[in-house]
Amino acid sequence: MKQIDGLVIGSRQVLALFQEYTEGQDGMVFARPDAGRPNAGRPNAGPRGSAQGSASGTVQGLETVRDALDAYRPRQAVFLSPYRGMAADAARLVENGVDVRTAGPLPVRTRNLEIPITDIHRSEPGFRAMLEASRHADFGEPVYLRLISSPEGGQWQKWWCVFQSCRKAEVLMDSPLRRVYVAAAGTAPRLHISITLKTHRDSTGHLLVAPNGSRLQDDLFLVGTGGTLADDPLFNQPGMYGKSEYHMPIRPAGRCLASLWGNEALIALSADERRFYLDLLRAIGDSSRSRSGICLEYPAA
Repeated sequence: MKQIDGLVIGSRQVLALFQEYTEGQDGMVFARPDAGRPNAGRPNAGPRGSAQGSASGTVQGLETVRDALDAYRPRQAVFLSPYRGMAADAARLVENGVDVRTAGPLPVRTRNLEIPITDIHRSEPGFRAMLEASRHADFGEPVYLRLISSPEGGQWQKWWCVFQSCRKAEVLMDSPLRRVYVAAAGTAPRLHISITLKTHRDSTGHLLVAPNGSRLQDDLFLVGTGGTLADDPLFNQPGMYGKSEYHMPIRPAGRCLASLWGNEALIALSADERRFYLDLLRAIGDSSRSRSGICLEYPAA
């Protein structure tokens, strides 16, 4: 097995977010879960347009995660998208001494292993710029957040998107979550999820996870008592502080994988919080089947 620095596993959509980072990065391998094996029988022939890479840094890719696990021995590995069999793959890497992280909770137990979770929005320069701007005195107190996403995949992928959106909402609104209302409709890949949340400051957030193909990836809008912030700088409004020297940030491009490996990116979930997010996964399925909303209380700190 060839020694490499890192193995990055995710859907084509997620890997494409790191496309700029992959260029010229030696020792990194990008792979995506097996989804029908469109190029079965063609060794080392990645799907056309996939955001995968080889150990030489060229974006060409391996056919499946299984090929990558058989061919390489990474020093680090990060799972950016969930898939069936991921828990076993993660456990195998951990047992081989690999530093493994995931971008969300595992939907099943992993041989009593607790795989560290990393905050994926730490890799977004645009998010960090918005967070810094939202802490400016002119912006005031955050009172409302709308976040629309459109991830690939089925219920597990959308559940991870909800998890990541909840984490992002908690940080941007600067308050712990208190209550979450779940409403879901349809089935994969047309599953649509609507989350209404309340924080301990009584601020409100609407998190919409749309079916793949709506092209509403990370449409974010944050309202404060002094103005608004959006991930599109054309919509940023300083409100009553228009004559101050407060300037909204432009949207930086590109994401950096290195941001996911620092200790500051680790998410420390309590046992109650892990149970909450597993309950949230079940609530998504129950709501889509019953066509009714479900209210969940976030565990107290």
